[in-house]
Amino acid sequence: MSEYIGFKTGREIEWLELNLLKNNKTLSKSLICSLSGEDETIVDEWISILESRIYLYKKPIYTISNNKITPNYSWSEIPEYFLCLYYSYNGAKDKTNGTSLFEKISAQALKNFLNGEVFILGFPSGKSFNDYLDDIGNTCYEDRVLQAHHTYKDDGVDVIGYKLFDDNRSSNLYVLLQCAAGKHWGAKKPINMNNWGLYIKWYRENIIQSISTVEFVENTTWKKSTSAFGMLIDRLRIYNFLYEKDVDTALREEVSKWCSDKINEGI
Repeated sequence: MSEYIGFKTGREIEWLELNLLKNNKTLSKSLICSLSGEDETIVDEWISILESRIYLYKKPIYTISNNKITPNYSWSEIPEYFLCLYYSYNGAKDKTNGTSLFEKISAQALKNFLNGEVFILGFPSGKSFNDYLDDIGNTCYEDRVLQAHHTYKDDGVDVIGYKLFDDNRSSNLYVLLQCAAGKHWGAKKPINMNNWGLYIKWYRENIIQSISTVEFVENTTWKKSTSAFGMLIDRLRIYNFLYEKDVDTALREEVSKWCSDKINEGI
C-alpha cells in the first residue's frame, strides 16, 4: 500500500496538506506531479495557493522553498487540524464519532477566541434540551422564558460560547455556534434566532450567530457565507485559536485515536 493518500480532483490543496502531515516528509514539485498525474503548470498553481496561505496561520504549518513543500508538523502534533482536513477531503459520512469530536474542537477554539467559556449541547449526555437551557440561564444570569418543544435536540445550535462580566448580572456576550463537518455546509439552514430569543430572555444585541466548518473558506465566497451565517470560523480560524492554549488532554487522546484509525485504514 502506498504511503501517499490517493489524489482527488477538486480537493488538491487538502490532498497536499494531508500527505504532508501524514508522512511528515517534504513534497517536491516533481513528486506532486507524479502522484497527481498533473503537469507542472497546474502544480505550480497549487503551490502558489499554499504560499499565499502560509502567513495567514499564526504558526505556519509548512515551509515552501525551491518548489519543495516541507511540513513543520506531523499529524500527531496537530491531530485536531488533521481531522478537519480529513473531513474537508472526504466528507463527513463515515459514521464515526468524528463529527462529535469536531464539535468539541470548534468549542475549544471558540472558548480560546472569547477567552470565555462554552456549553456543548449534548455533552454530557442524558440531559434534555430544556435542561441545557436552564443551565445556560442560571450560569449567565438570564431569565428562562419558553420551554423548547420536547422533540428538539438542539434547535440548530451545537455550542454556546459566553463571556461574563463576573458581576452576577445579565447582558453578557454570547455566541450561538452550529458546527458543520460536511462538504455541503453552505447549504445548512442558519440558526433560527427568533426561537432562541424566546427560550431565554437575552437580547439580540448581545448574541452573535456563528458557524464552524472544516473548509478553508476562500475570499471569493467569504462575504456570501458571512452574510448567511454570521461569524464564520473556518479551518484557518480553528487552527489559529485552538493552539493558542494547550488542547484539553481528553480531547487530544480521542482525536489522536480517531486520526490513527483513519491512517491505518488508508484514509
